[in-house]
Amino acid sequence: MDFINFVKDVDAIEFTTPKESLHLEFKKASWKLPKSIWETISSFSNTDGGLIVLGVDEPTPHHYKIVGVDHPDDVIKELFNDNSNSTVINKPVIQNSDVKITTFKGKRLIQIKIFPAQFSDKPINAKGKTYMRTDDGDRLATHDQLKYLYAESQDQVDTRLLENFDWDSDLNLEDLSDYRKKLEKLEGADSVSKLDRELLIDIGVLRRDRRSSNRNYKMTEGGLLFFGKFMSIMDRFPRFQLDYTRYAKDGDTDWIDRVSAGDMNYPEMNIYSFYNVVLPRIASNINDKYTQDEELTRGSYVADLRSAAKEALVNCLMHAYYDGTIAIQIEDRPSYWEFTNPGDMRVSRESFLRGQKSEVRNSEIATLFRRIGISEKKASGGPRILRAASRNHLMEPEIEIDSTNKITKIRIWKIDIRTKIDDEMVLDPTEKFIIDYAIQKSKFSFSQMFKDMNDKFGSNSTVRKRFNHLLDEKLLVSEGNGKSTVYKLEKTSEQEQVDRIMRLKNMEKNL
Repeated sequence: MDFINFVKDVDAIEFTTPKESLHLEFKKASWKLPKSIWETISSFSNTDGGLIVLGVDEPTPHHYKIVGVDHPDDVIKELFNDNSNSTVINKPVIQNSDVKITTFKGKRLIQIKIFPAQFSDKPINAKGKTYMRTDDGDRLATHDQLKYLYAESQDQVDTRLLENFDWDSDLNLEDLSDYRKKLEKLEGADSVSKLDRELLIDIGVLRRDRRSSNRNYKMTEGGLLFFGKFMSIMDRFPRFQLDYTRYAKDGDTDWIDRVSAGDMNYPEMNIYSFYNVVLPRIASNINDKYTQDEELTRGSYVADLRSAAKEALVNCLMHAYYDGTIAIQIEDRPSYWEFTNPGDMRVSRESFLRGQKSEVRNSEIATLFRRIGISEKKASGGPRILRAASRNHLMEPEIEIDSTNKITKIRIWKIDIRTKIDDEMVLDPTEKFIIDYAIQKSKFSFSQMFKDMNDKFGSNSTVRKRFNHLLDEKLLVSEGNGKSTVYKLEKTSEQEQVDRIMRLKNMEKNL
């Protein structure tokens, strides 16, 4: 979403890259603002943001020609006039700093940054219609997408009160009894009500409906999800589904253990019972093949990984959008756990991992977990996941946020990079040294690495051959040219971001 530098090594004004994409849109605009621009502004605002470049024509599909903007000042004036016109866009989304005029071979262009709108401001409508960004185009929002955007505009999604639900017939009272025992252990038996109805009022599952004349107590949506009988939950959330699957190998498609809400083994499963059944399974599946760092005990590794998995499980359940179209899915494989929930994160990846900010989608569910000591009010989940990886030299956690389909995935690795590579391919001793060196040094030159080998692995040409093999396999990547070339392990952009956060947190710790 950064501004594009169009001073590129191209021979003509026509070019084939960069292409329009999920975050990039080109439009022709000589002296007037294109009418379709507000559809794109709406779609970028409602998804993951993007960049609009005015002054680029598309005479043939995916072949773009820079034609320039003849009167950029007039076009920008029109842009800001419309930005303040509620009949054009329901809320202003563009600031002065978001617009920039650039020049390419004598042609002036206008670049406009569009940031994703705050969840409380969505949906952003263009001329009364709501658009979403998919691939390289703007599409009218579907019914489910609109429902999601309006639900997200509320601070507390799961505190809405339900009509025609009764606590004594729609809740699983055995789960409530188990919850009471945990609460008594934490707060003391004398402080916890022995009456089910009073306990439900105390913990916020039943709340007074102050909009009605009789002010009766009604059940919250979060309370139903947390304690409800499966079929009662389905009456309100027809796509409610919780799934945990364990696999013997990373690449297997057939599971060896499964917990699925509503099947014959778990006919009355809700969020609370799912957590109680799944957490022990997750905690027990930490493979002993991992070689622990000598500075840490095996016990600390297990404890760190269990803590990280617990945080991810609770985070998944607290932040899910239960009216979504997919299930909550937890995959448990030898090398990693992957937690998938409907609904995108309400905070950035960095804010989550650093614990800077907490925006809980389901505050009632979060409170119910917090009352029995399972979660904390402060945003501690991300830092604990990050710390588990950092302390034990594991592969960095990966967070994937699909803002178009409203899905969040968190992958927590149980292994380090060398173990993962060893699982995927056979390395000779020279290659193992190079990979270990890359893990330790982050960035390095070939000459310094060869010097540190102390002639243990043969001549320069022999080592270079094995080194080039790792480059060909894309395990290593290069930066720079000539003598300034350095190398590092190949990582995704998300992993690079995690590396940066780790460095910042280490700096904070040292300070």
